[in-house]
Amino acid sequence: MKLIYQPLGTASLVGIESDNPQEIEEQYYSFWNHQATSGKLHWMCDTFAYITTSDEKLEKYFLNSSLHLILNKFPDAYKGFEGGAMTHAKSLAKRRFEELRENHEPFHSTNPIVYDYSIGRTEARENPASVKPFDEEEWKQNSKVKSRLEA
Repeated sequence: MKLIYQPLGTASLVGIESDNPQEIEEQYYSFWNHQATSGKLHWMCDTFAYITTSDEKLEKYFLNSSLHLILNKFPDAYKGFEGGAMTHAKSLAKRRFEELRENHEPFHSTNPIVYDYSIGRTEARENPASVKPFDEEEWKQNSKVKSRLEA
């Protein structure tokens, strides 16, 4: 599985790429459960989907998930340890977030004509499929009417 980061100013997109759709959904549920996103999973194809989030939410996600990762892997290692697992979780979270930010790639169109960016949300202003295609027959009919009027 590969995570891809696309910053958009106040919002960010995180792409999840994997050959296994269940692995993508499980990563989405991890983002959801640790409150990194409150939106839905946007599928682009069978092997790629993305979520909308912010850098602040991602930082909290990596801290929270790193802490749980450490405590699940080493449940007894931090008993009696001053500060518990939090100090190691913070350094792991920082490293994981930096790795994600290094792996940035544009995968979603940022064309300002089609998309409107506002506080953490990306929404289409118009449906590109609703653009009327060129109709040759209509053009021929209109040009015949114009030629009759000019004559």
